[in-house]
Parts: sequence; C-alpha cells; structure tokens
Amino acid sequence: MGELQPRMRAGDRDRQRVVEQLGKHFGEGRLTVEEFDERVVKAHAAVHLDELPALTADLPVEPAPRPPPERRPTGAPPALVFLLAILLAWSLVVAVVHGAPPLLAVLLLFLLLRHRSRRMSRHW
Repeated sequence: MGELQPRMRAGDRDRQRVVEQLGKHFGEGRLTVEEFDERVVKAHAAVHLDELPALTADLPVEPAPRPPPERRPTGAPPALVFLLAILLAWSLVVAVVHGAPPLLAVLLLFLLLRHRSRRMSRHW
C-alpha cells in the first residue's frame, strides 16, 4: 500500500466558495435560515478540505456552464461581391456610353450598401 498523505488544510478561498454555494442554495429555498447559519459557521470553522464537501453533499450539484454556440460568418462570399462589383462597373460604363442615367448601377449600389449596413447593425 502507498503512504498515507496528510490532510490538506483549507484556505480562505475554499471556505468562501462553499459559503457562496450555500448562499445560492439558501436563495433558491433549499435551506432554512437555521440550516444556512449552521453550515456557514461550520464552513468558516473548517480546518481541512475534507470537512467542506459534507456541508453541500445533500444539495444538488450545479450543472457545468454550456459553451457559447459557434458563430459562423454570415457575410457574402467573395465571389459574389466580385461579381456584383463587375456588374456595377459594367452598368456604369454602358450608362455613360449610351447617355442614359445609371439606374441599374444606382440600384446595385443601394442594395450592396443596404446589405452592409444591416450586417454592421447586428453586431451592436
């Protein structure tokens, strides 16, 4: 058999963590005022770490926090942006050559800027 290890001494943080757990359970109605006071006194009086788990053994364990869901980029693919830029340039050239107002270019520019402003406003 291995050597016996000495009992580890509890620190202030260890005791404070147990008191915080007890306070949370007291706030949720699992402990009465008398039970809470008694356990807090025992927690502050604990000298060794193995004395602390007994104070919360009959209380439910908190579930581990869930990691935040992964966010995928929602921007337009670069090929689509490049295609729209070419279409915008082409419509401007055609409008200038034929002397017509660049309605298609203005419409494409409006749609592109509207899409970008919506994307930027979601981040705020």
